[in-house]
Amino acid sequence: MKRMIYSLVMVAATVGLAGSSAAWATVLTLKVSPATVEIGTFFDGQTVKIEGQIPAGAQAVLEVVGTKADENLMRKGRRGFLWMNVGGITVHDAPSLYLVMSTVKELLTSAPGEATWGYQSLEKRIRFSGRIETAERSMFMKQFLQLKENANVYATFPGALKVQPAAGGQSMVTGQFYLPTNTKPGIYQVMLSQIADGKVVNTTSTDLKVEMVSFPAMLATLAYQHGATYGVVAVIIAIVVGFAMGFIFKGGGGH
Repeated sequence: MKRMIYSLVMVAATVGLAGSSAAWATVLTLKVSPATVEIGTFFDGQTVKIEGQIPAGAQAVLEVVGTKADENLMRKGRRGFLWMNVGGITVHDAPSLYLVMSTVKELLTSAPGEATWGYQSLEKRIRFSGRIETAERSMFMKQFLQLKENANVYATFPGALKVQPAAGGQSMVTGQFYLPTNTKPGIYQVMLSQIADGKVVNTTSTDLKVEMVSFPAMLATLAYQHGATYGVVAVIIAIVVGFAMGFIFKGGGGH
């Protein structure tokens, strides 16, 4: 009899754990609007809205990540009384864009050391080569992140995701981020990750497409496929703009 009761208790506990795991393993949803951002002649940046669902009571992080590429930087140093370039540094595996926001501030302001999101995850992946000593890496990483923040292509937004109750034991997550005017064309990955006990337990992602249209697209095509024609067009544009600026700032000859 006791053995039967013990078996029933173990079965109940197993079912309870399975139910709990199933609740946390609920499929996440994510939608970005607009799904395609067009860079036209008068492109002045674009606000992109996100909407998703996570299990009720869960916390989440949203990341917007651009493609990785190597980037060459010049290091400044003092030579006598002058500051000048003293060598080059190549940055490897840095995304062209990195924005991250969270449902609660602590996920970004005091994330655990093993966190796979936020700046600390970038610091583990980004590499430096060239004129840099191992002991200088931390300093240059900090300066690199500040450089990207000043260019508005890296940013963190602790607690910027809003959470509201939804049907079916879910929570609705909403937020928005801004693509600056210097955003490069390409495919950007938008990822929504459910966080529990300092770890990612579930992730969903979608693509955000940024493409050139109209006049900028034509110039890009000329630049890469018809270099000579692009040079002629660039000179003509420079001349026209020069005459226009001269006409405006000199009063158009009317005085």
